[in-house]
Amino acid sequence: MINKEDDIAADMSLSNSQLEAIEYQKQRYDCEADDYQKHHGDYYSQLYRTEFVRNKLFNFDVEAKIVLDAMCASGIETEYLISRKALVTGLDISPRNAELYKERWQRECLATSIHETGIESDTFDVVYIYGGLHHIIPCLGETMREVHRILKSGGYFVFVEPNKDTWLNALRVAWYKLDNRFHETEEALSYPNQLKPYLNLGFQEISSFTGGNIAYLIISQSLVLGTPLRWKRWLYPVLVGLERLITPLPLVPKLYLAAAWRKI
Repeated sequence: MINKEDDIAADMSLSNSQLEAIEYQKQRYDCEADDYQKHHGDYYSQLYRTEFVRNKLFNFDVEAKIVLDAMCASGIETEYLISRKALVTGLDISPRNAELYKERWQRECLATSIHETGIESDTFDVVYIYGGLHHIIPCLGETMREVHRILKSGGYFVFVEPNKDTWLNALRVAWYKLDNRFHETEEALSYPNQLKPYLNLGFQEISSFTGGNIAYLIISQSLVLGTPLRWKRWLYPVLVGLERLITPLPLVPKLYLAAAWRKI
């Protein structure tokens, strides 16, 4: 279990490895900003996320709620949040992404790291991170505490991450080592072993689930896998139909984890 006071005292300053990981992500996503928007913000990636992830995660009302779309890139999740009538602010470590976000959505986007935002305590009703925590594992503890701090009492922390607890993760480990876009500290996350212990900071689990296989990999992860955007139109109905069919079968890998927590 995580002892809140001892853990906070132990991490008052960042190590060189933590600072290196943060700077690496800043530079990487400045360079990838435009391609990231093309591959994750396209029509078919959005369809996938809404059906398989968002509609299951956001089974609570966010209308008129103040939401931080954290580690937001150019705002891949923002359109969905706006459609649910949330009041959305972005946050991303990449200045280029923050610039694209402001241009696209005409909303504020803070160009800073999620582990130390500078935001006043008890500000947001919801903090949402889609696929960001596994990029900053050296600062995971600082990030979880910061999310708790900036959430209002009763507010929601909602997140989606690659799932470590699947047999296919051995291939992901090899992939991350071979692809020089990934920092050496990046890896998929284990929900029970690496994330759930942070419930002790003062969260209550509302829901959690795993999912994602063939369509998630080829459609939703097209930037990393290299799926041509023009192929998605033809691949999407076939792969989504296959994913719906095989997901309930034994031993089928679940490539992402998702959860909604509430601040106590």
